[in-house]
Amino acid sequence: MAFDKILAGGTVYDGTGAAPRRADVALTGERIAAIGDLSGAEAGERIDATGLAVSPGFIDVHTHYDPQILWDSELTPTSWFGVTSVVMGNCGFTMAPLPARHRETLIQTLGNTEAMPLETLRAGIAWEFESFAGYLDAVARRRPALNVAAFVGHTTMRLAACKDPNAVADADDLRALRKELDLAMQAGAWGFSTSRSPAHIGAGGMPVPSRVAAREEFTAFAEVLRGAGAGMIQGVRGPGLVISDFADLARLSGRAATWTSLHQGVDGGKHWQYLAETRAERANGANLWAQMSCVPVTAHFQLSSPYVLNAVPALGELMGLDHAQRKARLADPVWQATALEQFGANRENRSFAVRLDRISVAESPAHPELEGRRITDIAGAAADSLVAMKCFIDIALADDLATRFSMIMFNFDDDEHGKLLAEFDGSIFGLGDGGAHTTQICDSAFCLHVLGHFARARGQFTIEQAIWRLTGQLADVFGIAERGVLKEGNYADICVFNAATVDEAPLRRVRDQPANAERLVADPIGIEHVLVNGKFVRRGGVAVTGTGAGHMLRPS
Repeated sequence: MAFDKILAGGTVYDGTGAAPRRADVALTGERIAAIGDLSGAEAGERIDATGLAVSPGFIDVHTHYDPQILWDSELTPTSWFGVTSVVMGNCGFTMAPLPARHRETLIQTLGNTEAMPLETLRAGIAWEFESFAGYLDAVARRRPALNVAAFVGHTTMRLAACKDPNAVADADDLRALRKELDLAMQAGAWGFSTSRSPAHIGAGGMPVPSRVAAREEFTAFAEVLRGAGAGMIQGVRGPGLVISDFADLARLSGRAATWTSLHQGVDGGKHWQYLAETRAERANGANLWAQMSCVPVTAHFQLSSPYVLNAVPALGELMGLDHAQRKARLADPVWQATALEQFGANRENRSFAVRLDRISVAESPAHPELEGRRITDIAGAAADSLVAMKCFIDIALADDLATRFSMIMFNFDDDEHGKLLAEFDGSIFGLGDGGAHTTQICDSAFCLHVLGHFARARGQFTIEQAIWRLTGQLADVFGIAERGVLKEGNYADICVFNAATVDEAPLRRVRDQPANAERLVADPIGIEHVLVNGKFVRRGGVAVTGTGAGHMLRPS
């Protein structure tokens, strides 16, 4: 029997965490047909993988590609990094179900919460759907390069179902919400996502609708999932939805739940406490997982649109001001003193500290000599001083608010972060956030950071353990059948890479989005071939476009 393709002579990491072995991998159609010594087998094509690692394609369970997939079926840059399956619709924000009257509200919500450029959303979204089923059909028509699963978002369902999306649901609203989730599940939603994060400020400076939901609303959603016998729960922890609440929802629904975000340094350093709470709930019968980010979470921002600081009231109040008014407010010494006090007091229960000694100048047209330096070093003053705050504002004003600052929010202690990532019980890797914060971060290459930095350079865990965490474990937790492990009969989602060099290149800024909007991207190092359902989407280190290789994934 002749195979379509044979990846010959590679070192196979099968995605289970087992030790690697030298083997050939044969493909026929969309499936893995054989693994072993196939040196005498016939094949339409034999690809030399000698000296390279052959693993399952990576799974990115936390993306926000819901709008971008409508104009970019290649799902860049995630598709460059060995990822073969993505989950979108996280944090309660999805494109549907949505009546036409709420389209602009959703656009503004995505702009505020996920820092998506408004002009890009308005130019790039073809509104050819209102229902969730219609949205999934629109995605399928675009023939994405990667496999795609989609949560249905709580905030968006409230826009569709509630008389007042910003108020507690009454009995009629609850019936309508249950119906929307049930219809979405029938259409193929992976479950529902939600958020109670204080940082999630929506249209008009209001809390996003999911933040006002009462407990019975979450209970109703869990009951729908229990009745469906499929799907799972994803959400952002916050007041009114803490780890024990996620555990209750997991037990009530009988489904898995994953909460975000378990970062090193979260809430002033409570990462070990939160992992312990998650493990305790798991021991008490909850299929609960803490989702961790795998890179230093460093956001780029401008004071013309300081997304990462919007939860600070003094910064949040600038959202409704025009450019001149914003500059005047920033220059006001009283405003500066108020903002500095709010940075330190954190009465908003932000999960990360806003500290001037963690803010650096990334790009400054007026003062390029300051690039790469921290505000406190430039000012020669402490983080809690008005001198440092004034320095911060003066730099921005000198650039007419065009200065790009960078702020490290989480995972700033590499040793502690590595130890956290090495705790495999009760946690999963995620939070690539592809499609969101596109001018501020590009964490989509987190798989490469795990492999190149934590596994190879630091030896925090083995390559096979890292690959299991990026493939087989995620497929198991999310119930993604026949993927995540290299074995005969599974779908041929495969990444072939150089384990000695795999890494990510420095960030670069490009203008390739609708309305000529810019974004940050990174290039992969050491990713040679990527196959999705047996088709190359990357070959010889070069992206192959137009394949339409991906499948729409639906829970079972």
